[in-house]
Amino acid sequence: MIPRRLQYVVLVLVVAIFAMGGYLVHLKRKAEMVSLPLATRLSAPVSGPAEMLLLYVADDQSGTLRQETISQALPSDPGERGRTALHALIARCQQKDSPHPLPAGADVHEVFMMGPSSAVINLNAAFADGHRSGIGPEQLSLFSLVMTLRAQFPQLTRVRFLVEGKSRETLAGHVDLSSWYDTAAVAESAASLK
Repeated sequence: MIPRRLQYVVLVLVVAIFAMGGYLVHLKRKAEMVSLPLATRLSAPVSGPAEMLLLYVADDQSGTLRQETISQALPSDPGERGRTALHALIARCQQKDSPHPLPAGADVHEVFMMGPSSAVINLNAAFADGHRSGIGPEQLSLFSLVMTLRAQFPQLTRVRFLVEGKSRETLAGHVDLSSWYDTAAVAESAASLK
């Protein structure tokens, strides 16, 4: 006969094993949700009529920006409108046929509109840390973001980039992120890429 004390110890161990198994399943589901690509993440639905959204998609082969138009409902809040436009651009760049692939998990946390002429784009760490290094790819990415945001806000004159809410020297080692980008100069530089 097994002593009663040993039976209680075995019972407690079995319960602890099942509890740990349940907790591991919970952690696995949580990790799967975090690692979903941007295109499959759920975001708050935007109500209202669909509008034409102009995206400036970088093309690595030609080293230029090309315009693509999509139809999408856009929020009225300027910051959310800018973030939605940049989400659409990043989702386009994460598709298999993208002419300028961005890393999985790349995202824009927020777009802060500081009046009608200034904006701050807060990128996530996956965007910056997973970005391909090199002047060309980095510059095309930043020009693409600036020009897409400027298409939504024609009065925009300058844009600044943060990564996880903090200033950073470069995107992936080459292109400066520490200062403001003049949108007119970006537009001129982007036009000269053709």
